[in-house]
Amino acid sequence: MYLPDLRLENVLSQFTQRVAAKQSLIMRQLANCRKEEIQFGRFLANPRVSREALEKNLYAQCAAGIDPHSHLLLLEDTSQLAFGLQRSIDGLGKLAQGLKQGFYLHPVLTLDATTGACHGIAAVEFRNRPQVEDGLTAQQRKVARDQLCFEDKESYRWQSSIAQAIDQLPTTTKKTAIMDREGDIYAVIVGLHKTLGVDYLIRSRLDRLLVSPPKLYPTIQAWPLALTIELDLPATDGRSAHLARLEIRFGQVMLKKSASKTRQALPPSYPSWVVWVQEVAQTVVNQESPIEWVLLTSHQIQSAQQALVIVGYYKQRWNVEQVFRVLKTKCFRFESSQLSTYEKLRKLMLVALLGSVKILQLIRAREGHSQQGLGVVFSGEEATFLAVLKPKLEGQTSKQQNPHPKESLAFGAWLIARLGGWSGYESQRPPGPIDFFTGLQRFYDQWQGFLLAQAYQKDVYIP
Repeated sequence: MYLPDLRLENVLSQFTQRVAAKQSLIMRQLANCRKEEIQFGRFLANPRVSREALEKNLYAQCAAGIDPHSHLLLLEDTSQLAFGLQRSIDGLGKLAQGLKQGFYLHPVLTLDATTGACHGIAAVEFRNRPQVEDGLTAQQRKVARDQLCFEDKESYRWQSSIAQAIDQLPTTTKKTAIMDREGDIYAVIVGLHKTLGVDYLIRSRLDRLLVSPPKLYPTIQAWPLALTIELDLPATDGRSAHLARLEIRFGQVMLKKSASKTRQALPPSYPSWVVWVQEVAQTVVNQESPIEWVLLTSHQIQSAQQALVIVGYYKQRWNVEQVFRVLKTKCFRFESSQLSTYEKLRKLMLVALLGSVKILQLIRAREGHSQQGLGVVFSGEEATFLAVLKPKLEGQTSKQQNPHPKESLAFGAWLIARLGGWSGYESQRPPGPIDFFTGLQRFYDQWQGFLLAQAYQKDVYIP
């Protein structure tokens, strides 16, 4: 029990169940009556409901069911949650040069490196910049930041969040931290690999100093071509989904220590393997920039196949961006919340992350590779009810039959996707976040209808 009172634990359980069932973060939609609406609001405002307790609840659900001998991918990224200045939200900082108010969310999403199964969120950091103007120009702020030690900068979150995640996960698991980073990348690499003892996979977008000239980019451009592959790339904010032909080169370099200040003494140089991925011009679409990834990693790469594994790991980073889409624009629309304080918003976010993880778990399970059971997302009674719905959601042909074992999460994902409007044909586009979001809404509507009928008619049962 993470909260100091059993009654508070019961409210938390009810609250999280409602978010899962209603697929909403709006109090009036979550509550069945005015009394419950007030109860949920008071729960978030209650000082005895600490954010730390809600975080422990989130992390415990992530750690449950992890194979202690598995290899985990720790995917981290930062997103901003923005609210208009016309609203008065106590304690909230400013974003976008002061044009909006909001805060920054930095989660660590945990996936199984072998099966792709989503376990959940292993760490969360919130960042809130002060409302008070400092009177400095952008250049003056940059100079002031450069004078700070790495441990005092916002960029330290890329290391501190992984340290927090390590504390929540089985010590016997192998771990690889995956991120996009620029500033203080040398300090992050040494901190992750040497201090924390985890592997790293970091995309670098800037040329970097090496112990021996030339710099990083001229060095890797001289490497021989190791492999050419075709890869399906999902759509992002700046890129269309398409099949890309990628050229892969790899090798090892010796990075030179940067000029960044740190409290911890850093070695003058540090070895790193590099995988360079570059898209050929023929597969670039819509006059967009070609794919180019310079991936720094501690994983040893001595063959084209090992380089390909690293590319596959990095591609999984897209999943943490998917969490942000579910939270913000695609499903939960967190930025539409009407809560009036930063502290309440942070508590609501910790509950919302549980709901977002469920959707991502269904997405990861849809192909049948995640090897997770139905119990990861559904209760025993809900799983039985899913089996009852199965005949109504399948078609007459073999191509419209659910191909997955009944006890697997893939079985449930197929049915939820059908409820959400997916055609059921494997040859067509796979179901996405909105399909699962809508499908869960419809499933829980039918589930509540069944429970209501069961309460009033004794002969209503699940066969």
